[in-house]
Amino acid sequence: MCSWRGAAYRLPIASCRCLPSGQASGRRQVAAARRVRARRGTGAITARGGRLQAQVSLGRLPDGRRLRRTRTFDSRMQAETWIATQQLEHRQLTNPVTDDRLEDYLRWWLAVKAPKGKPGRRPLARSTLAHYRVVVELHLIPELGHRKVGQLTVRELDAFASRKLAAGDAPATVNRMRETLRSALSTAVRQDRLIRNVARYGGGVASPRLPVDRFNDHEFALLLKAARDEHFFPILLLLARTGLRVGEACGLRWRDLNLASEPPRLTMVWQLDRWGELVHPKTATSRRTVPLRAEVAAELEAWHQRQQRRAVDGFDNVHGLIFTTRSGRPVDQRNVARAFHRARTAAGVDHGSLKTFRSTVATQLAEAGLHPSKTQAFLGHAHVTTTLTYYTAVTDVDEAADLLPDL
Repeated sequence: MCSWRGAAYRLPIASCRCLPSGQASGRRQVAAARRVRARRGTGAITARGGRLQAQVSLGRLPDGRRLRRTRTFDSRMQAETWIATQQLEHRQLTNPVTDDRLEDYLRWWLAVKAPKGKPGRRPLARSTLAHYRVVVELHLIPELGHRKVGQLTVRELDAFASRKLAAGDAPATVNRMRETLRSALSTAVRQDRLIRNVARYGGGVASPRLPVDRFNDHEFALLLKAARDEHFFPILLLLARTGLRVGEACGLRWRDLNLASEPPRLTMVWQLDRWGELVHPKTATSRRTVPLRAEVAAELEAWHQRQQRRAVDGFDNVHGLIFTTRSGRPVDQRNVARAFHRARTAAGVDHGSLKTFRSTVATQLAEAGLHPSKTQAFLGHAHVTTTLTYYTAVTDVDEAADLLPDL
């Protein structure tokens, strides 16, 4: 078999043994041998007189004739680049977004495209869409909404980021603004309505890594002791011993709890969002099975008995949730947060939130020497890099020299 790359373009047709066979005419064989096709759907590249002729079809003119463009090049790379550029420019001209004001485009994106998410993926979570709306309405439109989409530049986005930092916004907040704009413009790029997404290159700022907030062993014990007087102590104990997200704990159902297994286990299937709706977790890693300590299992069993005794007339736990109000409705996450802050005040601990329980569990597992991949599976982190931040946080620099081998 001969190759039609590089010097093979200049081989005489008669010297090639891979010509098409069958009933094709000699003229068709010669044409097939000379033509070198680009990737399917991107035009054709033909060898002519020692050079390469690129031809691209751009649809039809209003009178029905085909619109073709042809140009000669010295290398295949030049020819393929020209074909791709011609097609992108043609698609942009036939359905452009470059002349739209950014405000109009962002409002269209929020209303039509953003809720659907990326092609082939699940729709955006309600919380993600709400975050996009806040960023668009409070930051992007007031600052950049008057600009045309096609006139945005990397320098302009960098200046926008600098202004936000000077106004007191945190680097992580500024980067979220940039990511929202990048997601919006990516839709136009995927639809061939925009050639370049400037938000991929501009608007980002260096975000210093903050120290991991965690409770030490003394604070941890004080918090659990103070929380025993709270109505939501079972939830707080569950969070402290498993590192679950608050929404995951509030979305647990009795059918997801297996107290008969050894050890007892929870299966994460649903989570409760901030609007009180049960939704599936965002990532596959969040759907996991979590083993429980005996003290947690016993507290959940006691909670179930109290729940039945305290249930008022009309108790209707439609979803079979573990944690409900006395009328059977889902628990408001804000009430759980209030219970935690009361316990924190009573314990005399001056830092931390419900999320700190999660980072504390991650750090405890890291200190115990559990492999990062197992910690990731236990906590449901989407990426092991998130898990590794807790492992680097527990490394004592003073001990590093003692860990090196003797020579």
